[in-house]
Amino acid sequence: MKFGQLFTQLSLLGILVLGGNAFAQTEVYRARLSPMPTTPQTKAEIIGGGEVILTLEGSTLTVNGNFKGMSSAATAAHIHSGPPAQPGPVIHTLIISDSNSGEISGVLELTPDQITELKANSLYVQVHSASNPSGELRGWVFTRSHFN
Repeated sequence: MKFGQLFTQLSLLGILVLGGNAFAQTEVYRARLSPMPTTPQTKAEIIGGGEVILTLEGSTLTVNGNFKGMSSAATAAHIHSGPPAQPGPVIHTLIISDSNSGEISGVLELTPDQITELKANSLYVQVHSASNPSGELRGWVFTRSHFN
C-alpha cells in the first residue's frame, strides 16, 4: 500500500472514531454590553458597559467577558433567546462577579435550535444588578467580524 493511500485511510478512520469533530470549526461572537432600561423609571439609573466574547466549537459555547461601572453589584447574568430589541426567555445562566465591575464566564452546551438562534443573532447577554433586578446591561450576540 502506498503512503498516500494509507494516510487517506487513517484520516477517514480518525473522522469515524472522533465522530466527525476532527475538523470542527471554531466561530467567534461578541456582545457589547450597554445600559438597557427595562422600564421608563430605570432609564436614569442604569449605567455601565462591558464586552463578552463567545466561542462556539461544535456545540460547546465558551463565554468570557467583563463589565464595569454598574449602578450596583451584579446579582446574575444570563444568555437569553430573542431577536435584536426583543426580550426573551433565559436559556443559560452565567457565572458573574458579585460587584459593580468584574468578570462574566461560562461553558455551555447548546442545542441545535440554540446554535441556529446564535447564528441568526437571536441571543443576548443580560446582567442583572441589585438596584435593577430586571436587568441593567444587555448586549446582542453577533459574529465578531460584525464589529470589525
